[in-house]
Amino acid sequence: MKRTKITDNITYVEPDSMANFTTCAGIIVQSKKKVMIDMNMGSKEISGLLEKEKPDAAIITHYHLDHSIWTRHVNTCSDAVVFIPEAEEPYLTSLDFVIEHTAGPFGMSEKWKDFVVKRLGYEPLNEYQCYNEQTTLKDIAPEIVLVRTPGHSPSHTSFYFPDEKILFSGDMGLDHFGPWYGWTDCNIKQIVESILRLDGMDIKLILTSHGGALKKRIQSSWVNCIHQIQQREEKIIKKLETGISKQKIIQQGVFYSDKKKVKEPMRSFLNMWDTAMYNHHESLINEGGLVKYFPQIMGMS
Repeated sequence: MKRTKITDNITYVEPDSMANFTTCAGIIVQSKKKVMIDMNMGSKEISGLLEKEKPDAAIITHYHLDHSIWTRHVNTCSDAVVFIPEAEEPYLTSLDFVIEHTAGPFGMSEKWKDFVVKRLGYEPLNEYQCYNEQTTLKDIAPEIVLVRTPGHSPSHTSFYFPDEKILFSGDMGLDHFGPWYGWTDCNIKQIVESILRLDGMDIKLILTSHGGALKKRIQSSWVNCIHQIQQREEKIIKKLETGISKQKIIQQGVFYSDKKKVKEPMRSFLNMWDTAMYNHHESLINEGGLVKYFPQIMGMS
């Protein structure tokens, strides 16, 4: 793993690999107490890291497995309190719930269940505390401000350090792939609202879950996120207008291209996620499209 000291109190930690959606970058905050946020470095790394760092608190931005699976190791390797988003508690505490509300609508329950249990090690959380947008961390890290940024998940949360003007953005799509909304509980309009909210904040440095650290062209990076969503919508509209079927568009890729080159079961998962993303766009197009709700994006550059 790669550790980068950002300030005296903030360390940015990136895994050696983010292949197969099993890891993400996170931060360690040394404040009143030691806090880890989204520190999913992989099954081979996380136990040793927890034992070495001995955190007092472990926080996740949202329930997606590449961000949350490490919390299953926290209580076996440390005395840390695990904090999870209140609205996403059922995903983290019930295997049946998470399968039913993710892969279930696509008829992929058994394949996904086998993957998340046998490959990723999903287990229901038993010891944790919930947080929401009103929560303060005054007893462990009073300098951290929780920023509600839903859309990628029902209650995705980013973490802001106002004194340093640093944002840990989680999964806001600030990598070259752009925003992701591949489950039915994702929401494109909420993603754009969250991006616009963050774009209005005074931020000098962004630490992302999958795109590294951003210090330059921050405002244009937010604009690019929205443009990526808009471009996907426009491509879908053009293809539909030329008579290309929904299934063909999904096959060609809304988010993932070259799916044929990917081995099973991952190929089926990519198709499932592209199907969900197409469905989100289709619903929005039927409502009048992205610009109907956000006319201001036409002037963003």
